[in-house]
Amino acid sequence: MVVEARRLAGVSASTIRRMLEITERAKREGKDVINLSVGEPDFHTDGAVVERAYRAMKEGYTHYTPSTGIAELREAIAERYGVEAEEVMVTAGASEALLDVSLAYIEESSKVVVPTPNFLSYFTYVKICGARTVQVPTHRDGFQLDPDRLNEVMDRGVSLVFLNYPNNPTGAVIDKNTLKAVVEIAEDCNALVVSDEIYDQIYYDTKPYSLAGHENVIAVNGFSKRLAMTGWRIGFVIADKDVLEPILKVHQVNGVCAPAFAQKAVADVLMDGTADRITQNMVKEFKERRDFVYKSLKDVFDVVKPEGAFYVFPDVGTDGTEFADNLFNSTGVVVTPGTAFGEGNERYVRISYAASMDVLKKGVERIVRFAEEQE
Repeated sequence: MVVEARRLAGVSASTIRRMLEITERAKREGKDVINLSVGEPDFHTDGAVVERAYRAMKEGYTHYTPSTGIAELREAIAERYGVEAEEVMVTAGASEALLDVSLAYIEESSKVVVPTPNFLSYFTYVKICGARTVQVPTHRDGFQLDPDRLNEVMDRGVSLVFLNYPNNPTGAVIDKNTLKAVVEIAEDCNALVVSDEIYDQIYYDTKPYSLAGHENVIAVNGFSKRLAMTGWRIGFVIADKDVLEPILKVHQVNGVCAPAFAQKAVADVLMDGTADRITQNMVKEFKERRDFVYKSLKDVFDVVKPEGAFYVFPDVGTDGTEFADNLFNSTGVVVTPGTAFGEGNERYVRISYAASMDVLKKGVERIVRFAEEQE
């Protein structure tokens, strides 16, 4: 019998992927399904990006690029984040970047601090690297990380601290002073901070502060969310050149390089301002949806208003997994159980508003009716 490697012990398939499979199977069976579990923009990639990619392919951008990425893209990213181009490395999506960082810096048997709720993949990276996750709950603070609570779990045995703001699944945005306090606490323990800023351009009332450029910070980002390019796989890492070098070692054998034509297309729309227009148009739509969903749910559930990303994370007042299963079986609405996002989330579900307003109205109406019927 073939047995998987021990490093995968305890690693299960993504809950989000499972929800997607359930959704697709139900659709094939002809069921009326509304999927509010999706973690990607519902917008198609803008035609301006597609056109530039097509032009780049015709110009020969169909080969390997330097592993660090093409110069135009690195320079455009560096200019936006106030760093040097040598501190930027382009990757095949932000997920590849996060795995590269994990393999480069999570020491076996070390501790990795993850505020919860948080992006589910962090927990998998820690397990694969043979380390131990230490979770810091943020629920009582409106999903804001309290530096004092972080300080209680920090010591020299911590290799990394994962941050994700704007946050998936809560939409929380953390303030500049708190972020700087977190960086200082980590530095005192000789730990690195991995700042996953994939949603940094999708915000509403509070602009997120980027930790890119801080000495003991590895900032991970990409264009999947901000430019609706999830299938194009263009991410990037910003870190001090010395910190970047071990990550590059992993990237060279893992991702090799991101698609050349996609890199060129993104570089072009960044440099001519088209990227900003695309993002602003999406954010305008997302804000309208956020306002509708929050207004509809706040009198039914205990829910914190999201300040970024495109998720809301309500406390449904009962077991979230059972709620999600029963909701789907009764109404056809798919949401993600909160347990996917760490400890302390058993009563929560994640609802994505990366869907059209027509779909959201139908889905939220069914959620509210279902919740009221349970009382």
